Amino acid sequence: MTEENEVIAPWYKQPWLWFILTPLIAVFIYGFSFLYLSIVTMDGVVKDDYYRIARGYEVKSEKNQRALDQNIEAQVKLDTITGDVMVSLSGNLNPAPASLTLDIVHPTHQKYDQAITLKAVGTQNLYTGSLTGKITGKRFLFLFPADESWHLHEEMQPPYDQKTVDMKPEQ
Repeated sequence: MTEENEVIAPWYKQPWLWFILTPLIAVFIYGFSFLYLSIVTMDGVVKDDYYRIARGYEVKSEKNQRALDQNIEAQVKLDTITGDVMVSLSGNLNPAPASLTLDIVHPTHQKYDQAITLKAVGTQNLYTGSLTGKITGKRFLFLFPADESWHLHEEMQPPYDQKTVDMKPEQ
């Protein structure tokens, strides 16, 4: 009987080794790439009165409480066909603000947010402005005066062709 001695290739030439190591190497490359991107990019999606305390977040509700105390309510009428925004404000406002800001916030992408300055029309607490772009998908509305002494916020769902949203302070 004669036995042949097979020459075994070195470890780095074994096909099964590379079959097993290739997915692991790919996971490390993608993992470190995503880690790098998560560190160097800004989220920029939170748009409300949140601030960071130690390891958690806390909501500041003083502005909402002021709106509740003054019984401030608003009715926002959006017309996406013409781009007009009309706001009717009611409550104990002495004096009534000369202008309001309406933020239309996309839940996940800051580049789709719109900040609209609304100017007073007459003395009946009516304010008007224009949309800066098209609105699609779910949005959050934030309404506040120039001094930001109070604010109202509400969630809005499509369709937006001629939409009316009632905004009241949270209780």
